[in-house]
Amino acid sequence: MVAQIPGRVREVGSPVVLGDEPEVSGDGCVVCSAEIHPQAYACKRCKRILDRVETRRGSSGACRRFDREARLRAMRDSWRDGAFHCFYTGIALIEDGRRWRDNRYLSFEHLTPDDEKSVVVTCYLVNRMKTDLTNEQFRAMVTELAKVFAGSIFDERVFPEGLTAR
Repeated sequence: MVAQIPGRVREVGSPVVLGDEPEVSGDGCVVCSAEIHPQAYACKRCKRILDRVETRRGSSGACRRFDREARLRAMRDSWRDGAFHCFYTGIALIEDGRRWRDNRYLSFEHLTPDDEKSVVVTCYLVNRMKTDLTNEQFRAMVTELAKVFAGSIFDERVFPEGLTAR
C-alpha cells in the first residue's frame, strides 16, 4: 500500500522522510505520531493546522506562498508533552480554530521576514509583536523594553531603521 506525502510517495510502514531527516516510522502522524489513516501522512489535528488558508501578503503585495516542509518541521519541533509550544515563550498553544483571536493561538512566524524556510510555531501575541523584525532585532527590542520596565533607559541604537508599516 502506498501513502501520499506532499511531494512524495511512500510505502505504508516505511519511514517518512522530509528533507534529509526521518520523521516517523510506521503509520503515525509525521508531526505528533498520533494514529492516522493508512493513506494519510498527518493526523486530523495536524492536517487541519497545515491546511490553514494563508491570507497574508508578502512584502511584494502578492499572496504569500508557504513552505509545507518548513511548517511540518516547525510543528514537529514545537510538539512535546502532548501539545504544541511557542518557540519564544515555551507556553502550550491553543489549536482550536474557533479561538483564533486568543493570544495563545498557534501561528506560524518567520525568524527572518519573508523567508519561508525560517518558520517556527509561536503564539499569536508574539507573532503580532514581532511583525517584520528579524529574530535578532526582536530580541534586542524586547531586551531594551525590559530594561525600561525595570527603570532604565531605552538604548535607541537597537531600534530597527527603515521599517515601515505596510
